[in-house]
Amino acid sequence: MTTVQKLQVKADNEALIKQQGYRINDWLPIPNGSAQRKIQEIKGRMGVMTALLNIAFGAPTHIIRKWIDANGLGSHLSNSESALLSKKNSELTDSEVNSLEWYLEALWSFMWLTGVIESLNPTEYVGDNMASLLPSLKNGESNEKLERLEAARPVSTAYKMLDYYYRLHWFCVDERLKGGEAKLNEGVVYQRRKSLEWACDPTADWDEVEMGT
Repeated sequence: MTTVQKLQVKADNEALIKQQGYRINDWLPIPNGSAQRKIQEIKGRMGVMTALLNIAFGAPTHIIRKWIDANGLGSHLSNSESALLSKKNSELTDSEVNSLEWYLEALWSFMWLTGVIESLNPTEYVGDNMASLLPSLKNGESNEKLERLEAARPVSTAYKMLDYYYRLHWFCVDERLKGGEAKLNEGVVYQRRKSLEWACDPTADWDEVEMGT
């Protein structure tokens, strides 16, 4: 996308955000991302996150590691995720478990990006149908549901959603710093933006995605 196109996306999203009753920061810059990762990379990240989510709900780490390896997803693990899988469940910190629980929202963003779901409304949590759309490790399923995904949404569509969540993230942070009443869940907005930032920047490491506002 050209700078002119990105500036138009910015203007469109600012108008939408104001219409929705939230504040904007009109000097907030435009996001850099306008490329997109290959679908295989996106599916790999989705597979890894689907598996790791199970740990947050009590699945043994060694079983999850075995599933990841059996489905050829080991290369998609980040360094922090590999380190986590080297631990026993009893060794996991509350912070680590909490971060895995948040994968629900980050994964929901990827599900939108790959067309599994139709919308990504920041005022709504993940859908009740989420589990049925993903591999069920508990039921012995492989990664087939994700492997059969063929393409991601167009780069321009992904970038527009990224820009939208970026500006909403600024609003959430500003509200928190000012002690205002939360109108959006900052964690939801953060996690969804992180997935879009990673997907729109092929050079980004999952553990170090730039999330400044």
